[in-house]
Amino acid sequence: MCGILLCVTSEVADDKNIQQQVNNGDRDALKRRGPDASSEIEIYFPTAWKAIFSGGNILLWNGDVFYNQIGGEFIPKGLSDSAFLLQKLKDVETVEEICNILEVINGPWSMVYYKKNLNQIITGRDRFGRHSLLWNCPARDGEILSSLLITSSSSLESAHNSTLFEIPASHLFQISFGNTIQVKKIHSRKPYAVNNKPISEHTFFDWVTHSLENKSSDHIISEYLNICQKEVEGLKVILLASIKSRIECQPMLCKTCVPLHLSGENVQCTHSKVAILFSGGLDSSVLAALTDRVWPKNESIDLLNVAFPLRNKKNPSSNEFDVPDRLTGLQALEELRRLNPSRKWNFCEINVQLDELLEMRKSKIAALIHPASTVLDDSIGCAQWFAARGQGILTGCPNREKYVSPARIVLMGAGADEQMAGYARHRQRFANGGWPSLITEVEMEMNRISERNLGRDNRILADHGRAPRLPYLDEMVVEYLARLPIWTKVDLRLPIGLGDKIILRALAYQLGLPRTAVEPKRAIQFGSKIAKTEARKEKGSHVCDRLTKSLELGQ
Repeated sequence: MCGILLCVTSEVADDKNIQQQVNNGDRDALKRRGPDASSEIEIYFPTAWKAIFSGGNILLWNGDVFYNQIGGEFIPKGLSDSAFLLQKLKDVETVEEICNILEVINGPWSMVYYKKNLNQIITGRDRFGRHSLLWNCPARDGEILSSLLITSSSSLESAHNSTLFEIPASHLFQISFGNTIQVKKIHSRKPYAVNNKPISEHTFFDWVTHSLENKSSDHIISEYLNICQKEVEGLKVILLASIKSRIECQPMLCKTCVPLHLSGENVQCTHSKVAILFSGGLDSSVLAALTDRVWPKNESIDLLNVAFPLRNKKNPSSNEFDVPDRLTGLQALEELRRLNPSRKWNFCEINVQLDELLEMRKSKIAALIHPASTVLDDSIGCAQWFAARGQGILTGCPNREKYVSPARIVLMGAGADEQMAGYARHRQRFANGGWPSLITEVEMEMNRISERNLGRDNRILADHGRAPRLPYLDEMVVEYLARLPIWTKVDLRLPIGLGDKIILRALAYQLGLPRTAVEPKRAIQFGSKIAKTEARKEKGSHVCDRLTKSLELGQ
């Protein structure tokens, strides 16, 4: 939950535009990501580019090191992960050694590192691109620039005045200085690959044929568990570890209490410190049920559920916010309360009217979504921004008092659909090309996941000073799922709501979420009804004119 900004200009550059951006909105955008503290440093790189910073190496780090270790070496008690990483980077001499250290970090990160003995900068993101990092470089190998801007988040000024790109997570990059600035690719990530064990070796491959004979969803999942109990149990164990590491990696203070602690007060924080973006769907409900198992019993958990007005012409008197995600959210809440009645589940109903959507898109959200620009980016980005703001009304609160979640950690279900074939396009690929085609599609999904939306999501959530954390994209979870044969994770011979992500559905069923276990996949833009709020007929892949106009109007 930090921000990074680096501005490099050569002696021959006269780029007042970049300097103006840094002096205006970008600082404010970064401070919202990390509201507790900030600092700046200015360094002069002469044309001869001899080493000039006597303090040595500089690390701008926006990341989390989970499981308290890097490459098997545990972080000493009392030392921050960034200080430990800086020391490890200082102890090596070559670019290759720097890359090797970065590649064994378990957790999301983006970084800029100045290495004194090389007088060069290394920059990049983790292989899944879970944290945002933008620059004004098209990322062609050997690109030569007169000035370079690297930032975690874009402001209205930078989004409007310049062309920013996501730094590709497929490589790490080296920046050299002289009369010009040269950007070079230095490290290429290995492609994601899943177990392609021949289907013929699947001992129980014919089980589906018998399971579809007039049997209920519960019976089918039970039969699957009889066959794949070991795989489901393995997923549960590794997901529990992933969630535990992500929710415990914090100072156990909420957003409200952190400033009090920093001012010297002795704070006993009793507020919510963990929230979940919660639609009541399969992915978020499993996260909630597993979080309940590893989070202290006396701690509350906030469930953030967003809705936009439902246009119900047949029944105008109905509740305009009874959208699909609100109804499934309340259904899943009932199941969670049955699992643990003593837990304080704060189900926050976040209701967004059209006028507020239009205003916040223009003043903030459009810039955060940039450089993403499609209709789909707009719908998802806006829905996530309001959900992550956490401002609504608690279900069951007698006075309908307003509530703002104080949680600093927000769990998201990103990555589950890509790895376990949760999208409609997976079913289409399977129908057209069978198991080999499905394997190819899943591998492609994971190899391009860093290019699609994770950087956008990070900018959106971190704008509220919250740290988004993605348990399904933990390196060890990804590795575990990749090792499993495809048919143990998904079987698209079964109907929608059963065969897709069947391993996760079985886990939900086993955890005590039987109704949630068979809920069909529903994307946030449809479940929250934001896609219908402005009553437009458009394709998700089209460039969104609302974003373009918002950036222009925001100036």
